[in-house]
This record gives sequence, C-alpha cells and structure tokens, in this order.
Amino acid sequence: MLSLPSIFSSGALFQADSLLTVHGRSDTGKSVRVTAVGPDGAVFSEAQALPDRDGSFSATIRTPAPSFDAWTIAVSDGEDERVMEDVLFGELWLSSGQSNMELTNLFIPDAEFLYDSVAEKQIRVFSVSYDVPENLFPWEPDEFHRGDWIGPDNRGGLAGVSAMGLKFAEQIYLGLNRGRDVPVGFLNASWGGTPITAWFPRDAILADEFMTGVMTRTGTIPDGEKWNTRGDCNFQQPTAQYNLKIAPLHGVKVRGVIWYQGENECGGEFWQKAYADYLRFYHKTYADRFAADPGDFYMISSLIYPWTYGPSGECNLGYLNDAFVTVAKEAPDKFISVPIGDLRPDWGYFLNNHPIHPTNKYPLAERTAKLALANVYEKRPEAPAFLESWEIRDGRVILSFSGGPVRIGNAPGERIRGLYVAGADNVYLPAECEVLSERELAAWCPEIPEPANAAYGIQSMEPMVNLYAGDYPVLPFFTDRETYINIEARPWYDPAVTSTWGSKLRGDVLDLFYRPVWKPLPGSEVCPDPAFRCEDDCSVRIEAEDGNGGVFGASVRSYPYQKLDLGKFRGMRVHLFNISGLTASLAVFTSDGEREFPFVKTSDLRGGWAVYEATFEGLTPETDVSRMEFRFEREGETFRFANLEHPRLLK
Repeated sequence: MLSLPSIFSSGALFQADSLLTVHGRSDTGKSVRVTAVGPDGAVFSEAQALPDRDGSFSATIRTPAPSFDAWTIAVSDGEDERVMEDVLFGELWLSSGQSNMELTNLFIPDAEFLYDSVAEKQIRVFSVSYDVPENLFPWEPDEFHRGDWIGPDNRGGLAGVSAMGLKFAEQIYLGLNRGRDVPVGFLNASWGGTPITAWFPRDAILADEFMTGVMTRTGTIPDGEKWNTRGDCNFQQPTAQYNLKIAPLHGVKVRGVIWYQGENECGGEFWQKAYADYLRFYHKTYADRFAADPGDFYMISSLIYPWTYGPSGECNLGYLNDAFVTVAKEAPDKFISVPIGDLRPDWGYFLNNHPIHPTNKYPLAERTAKLALANVYEKRPEAPAFLESWEIRDGRVILSFSGGPVRIGNAPGERIRGLYVAGADNVYLPAECEVLSERELAAWCPEIPEPANAAYGIQSMEPMVNLYAGDYPVLPFFTDRETYINIEARPWYDPAVTSTWGSKLRGDVLDLFYRPVWKPLPGSEVCPDPAFRCEDDCSVRIEAEDGNGGVFGASVRSYPYQKLDLGKFRGMRVHLFNISGLTASLAVFTSDGEREFPFVKTSDLRGGWAVYEATFEGLTPETDVSRMEFRFEREGETFRFANLEHPRLLK
C-alpha cells in the first residue's frame, strides 16, 4: 500500500522554482516514481526512490516557475498510485508561533472583507490539525499527522486559520501579481501558549553543542523519561510542536517564515539573552530544512504587544523585544523585526478573547508584507530603524538612528509617547524631545538636569508609542545595559490624554479596558481645555458644578504599570490658571490614610498663569499611593474653576 502525508494531496500549492521532496511509505519493495506533469500533459520533472526496510521513501523533483496553471503530481510504486490534482506552484510561506499568530479570522471584525478579497485570488492555506488523542504528543516527528489544504472560496475554512497569515498572503499576492501570475500560500502551524523551544527539532538540538548548553541552563532539554507528564501543559514540551505540527511539512520548501511568539518568554533579562540565541537557532534550523534558498531565507517576526508581563513597572516586554531587535541588527539579511507598539489596542471582548490578543492583526500583516516585498522580492533592503548610537550632551540624551527621517507621530503637534530619561538614580520620567536632523533626536527632562540613560517603547503596558523613522515605527530601545529597568507610565503628565489602557483592577485577566486618567470629585466636572493653556498644547479644566460652593477638584488613580510612586520624589510642580483667590492642594491616599500637601505659588507666568509647588513631606519610596486628588477652593467668584497643566514630579 502506498501512503503519503496530508500535505501531498490535491489542491496543494508548493514553492515554485525550487525543489519538492515527496516522501511516504510503500510496502511493495519496488521503486517509487514521482512525476510532475504540466497542464499540457508534458512531464516537467520526475524522480525515483527505493523504499528502505520500513517502507519509507523520498524522491526530490524540481518545481516549475510560478503560474496559475493547474499541475498534476503522480506518485506510483508499480502497484498503487496517488495523484495530486489541481496543484499550483507559487510563493509559499510558513506562518508559525503561539496564540497571536494562531488568532483566527473568526476574531477579526473586518474578516468578511478579507474573505471577499481572497476569494478572487489564487491563495491557498495548508492547516495542520490540532488533534492530539488523549493529549499525548508524539516523541518522534509525526510526518503523517493530519492537515488540510484550504482554498480561497472556503470561507468556513479560512475563518479557522491565522488572521495575520491570511492577510499577509493576500498582501504578498497583491504585491507580486502586477503583470505576473503568482499564486501565494502559507502553512498554518501555530499553537497558543507555546514557548519557542516547542518548535525545535530534537535531533537539531542534540547536534548543536551551543544550543544544548543554552537549553540545559534554561531547563528545556527534551527528556524522554518525563515526556507527556505535564498533563494539560504537554503541548508546551520542548520539541512537542515540531513533532506534531512541523514534521507534517517535511519535504516542502518555503520562501521564509513569519513569526509571532515570545509572550511565554517575557520574564526579564534572563530570557532576553536566551531568546536571542533561540532565534538564531530557529533560523538556522528552519533554513536548513525548509528554505527554498538557504542563503536567502528571512524570519520576519512581530514584536510582542504590551500586556501585564510581571509586576507593575517592570519592562519584561522590552527585554524580550530587545532579543528580536538584537538579531535584526546583527543579521539584517536573516531577521526582520516588525514593531507593533504604535497600533491601537483592540481586542475581541465580545468573543471572550483574552486581552493579550489584540485584534490589530491585519495592520500588522500589512506592515509585515511590505517588509517582505521589499527585502525578499525586490531585493531592496528596508527595515524599521533602530538606535545606532547615543551620547550625553549639554544635559540632553542625543539619540542617533539607523534610518529616517525621524518624526513624532503621524499628525502635526503630536507629543511623544513612550520616551523616558533617567538620571544616575535610575528613576525614569517622561521625556521632552526635539528632532535635530533626519536621524537624530534629543531627549531630556527638565526635572533631570544630568540625564544618564534613555528608553523608548519598553514599558510592558504602554501601547500606542509614536516615534517613527521613515515608513515604520522606530524599534524599542534602552541605553542602560547594566541595570534592571523599571518604568511607571504617567499619562497624567499630558493633559490632552484623557484615557489610558488599564488592567487587572478586579483580578480578572479579561479586565483590561481604557480607563479615565482624570475623574471629577463630587460636585465637579473635568475636561481637556485647549483654549486656556500656557506651555502645553492643552490643559485640564476643573470646574465646580452649579450649587457646589465648597471644594472642587479632580483625582488621578494608580493603575498597574502606572503606579503613583510619589514617595520617590520631593514634590510636584504644576501650572495653574484663574489663580485670583485660589487655594490649591494635593491629597494623597495611602494604606495609612490621607495626606494633604498645599500647593504654594512660586512664580508668575504669562496671561494669568502661575507656577505652584507642593512638597511631599513624610512620603517614602515604599509608600503605596492608591490615588491623588487635586483640590481647589474659591470664594465669591461667578466662574469657579481652575485650569491645570504641566504637572511634573520634582526630584
């Protein structure tokens, strides 16, 4: 009997202008012939192979140039024959990773539009089954694990494959089919919650002395005696996913791999260093086994999106993402890292989707495909800019990037988000910045006269950062490579920011929503006010409601990753407007009760504005502040309000 793995079936799409190794089993003991026949009936390529003792065989044929013509591949052992009909040859990619690559089109609001677009195109997907009887994963690679080819008109099938993978394939198709006929496909092989080591082959690990050492140190060497002893977590075992989901792809060549994984390794500096080694090993191993051209094989990886990785303020996200940046910098002909932190944090709450899975997969796929088209197909080096060098000059951190032109945001007047500077005490505060040239940016903080370091886009829970260079966001960076970095975001520094991404207020993993930055005290109202401002683009107007003749004000609460660590500072400075007869104070709420600090006027500004300062007496770095209240009182005024801008902590 002649048997073939599922990937060698009708409706397939294989890599054009390459090699295809058809393998399987035959019990006849006779030579097996593999023949590729074109639409005109002519034989294009054929090969023969004699099965070994257990009946296994493999025969390698050449594949033709890309076209929309349907081909036939026949496999015969003299007694039995398997015929693959309607086979296309074009561009094929591997789409792999954990849950964010796995996230299917079912969770994407605009999926119907993508289905409509794909239905008109020669796009195909091979999806490997999740079926694991009794949750027992194979110790050896299972090349016969089931999978199915899904055509462009199978909307139900497309709903169940990677959203990022399908959008990427559509974009590659649009980019290549301009006067040409190039089918495009991808291999859908992901599993949520998996570490990268689950995708390694055991034989490659054991043959690599360096990687064996790395995995021994991280405790991830596959162990046959402990195999399938993790219960529901068996899917995370080192090599488990390679054996189940990658082995069925053996024999097929691909142009490259798009990768979205790393959430499992967001554990700080230790994993940052190991993960860079893992990426290098992954690329080498998959290039050797699957690359249509091993010398021109890209691993294009999405960075990890902000979420609650570790305790408040920790930058585990930044350390993991730095591994992607590191390999992209050292080997730009192998690795491309795709920044994602600027995208809006949408998630499919209505589908009970976990908020660690943002549904911005289509914009991310478009960005990924743009980079693939430039580097892989147009042979035109293009990559997001990274920090190339830095220095301290005249109280500012001068940052130089690998590309440009550098800009802040996508609209005039946007303020920088996600950029911080720190002094020798390693306390980071939001930075001001100035574009000095196409590739140079100055960052500083008036409250830190002697800056020592800068960081951008590395805080674990701060989305929508907005530093760009050319067509792409700048890759995240940090200059301090010696000290573990901790950053608390301070959205209240910018009065124009009215909401913030806040999580886990109720201890529920689904509790991740936009939260108000400023909340009115009883009898008060709060709103951003671009009409009354002095140095900022906007102020916060805090007004007493009709009938409130007493205290009015606004509060700012502490959120995870936006902790009010006021005890690290000596006080706060603010600009206030409508100051005639105004009394102002800052109330701080801690586990020990309430403390109130008066604001004292220190200098006048223009147009009715003045500078006020409050001193934090009695607060320590360990003081846990749950919220702070800006309180105001005015007497005998028709309009009982105060405008506040430029709140800044003082060191």
